[in-house]
Amino acid sequence: MKDIYAEIVKALGRKEKLALATLITRVGSAPREAGAKYLIKEDGTSLGSIGGGCVEAEVWQGAKEVIREGKGGILHFNLTSEQLAEGGLICGGTIDIFLEPLREEFLNIYQEVVKLKQRGGSAILATLISVDGAFPKGESSKLLIKTSGEKVGSLSNGKELEQRILKEGEALLREKKPRVMILSSEKKDGPWNKIEILLEPIFSEPTVYIFGAGHISQQLSPQAKRVNFKVVVIDDREIFANKERFPEADEVIVSEFEGCFDQLNIDESSYIVIVTRGHLYDGFILEQAVKTDARYIGMIGSKKKIHTLYQNLMEKGIPKEALERVHSPIGIDIHSETPEEIGVSIVAELIKV
Repeated sequence: MKDIYAEIVKALGRKEKLALATLITRVGSAPREAGAKYLIKEDGTSLGSIGGGCVEAEVWQGAKEVIREGKGGILHFNLTSEQLAEGGLICGGTIDIFLEPLREEFLNIYQEVVKLKQRGGSAILATLISVDGAFPKGESSKLLIKTSGEKVGSLSNGKELEQRILKEGEALLREKKPRVMILSSEKKDGPWNKIEILLEPIFSEPTVYIFGAGHISQQLSPQAKRVNFKVVVIDDREIFANKERFPEADEVIVSEFEGCFDQLNIDESSYIVIVTRGHLYDGFILEQAVKTDARYIGMIGSKKKIHTLYQNLMEKGIPKEALERVHSPIGIDIHSETPEEIGVSIVAELIKV
């Protein structure tokens, strides 16, 4: 599936008129989580999903008005049994959708969002939903605050709002879930009495780094891509590590295993899979992997091989606790034998983690 943020950048760059729907609250068993997005263009084409059926049909209609008038707002849906039957949905609940027009002024903000998601890093994207019950007018309604402190965009009454946003930021990035912040002004003569702000955590995509470009990797790469991982394949042999063998991979890197981590951006959204062609290379990778903040590290091999590698690394000063992070033997135990089956077991473990 195309990335919505990347599509926003392309469309705003072409000066297209757009509306963006974001699911901001959900009560019950509605089909999509808070944060789900649905992008609608002036020509009627769309990307993403907030649940399908009757909900998206109404949002699509509402988007046309938002694009025409340049004014957004919140749509409330109480999914009754009758609506579910009409829309073909099997889930119920109450959801709120924030529908906003996207203006050219937001292009640089979304360009930074795409960079963060692709290259690593994190930030908070703050969007004004309403000021005293009305959709905000003017350019100062969207702000990206990076964890580095850099800001792109602006909000009305910026300093006061930014301080409150920063207070919420750490928990927001830890939970990786959006929330609506409602503020009441303590100043009776202030420019506003009540304000609603949508806060969204922006972080790099979950990326699986596959070390080794053999038969297992050939099966693992497309399977991981189909469940929405960004896929990077690394091997020291160009005859194996190339786009012809891995057409679906986001990136294929030819590099010596000993120093390859220097050119990778491994963070808490990274998943490391070690399936090289030999114990020596597995050891090179594992020694570097356990020193990172990767969310997952998995290594293929028998229990005997794993024990030997661990002993060697501990003799080199790697703490036993660091090695206990490693999922090895790799994958969920489904009695897999073929490369296809091993790929399934590894992807299942990635999803579980």
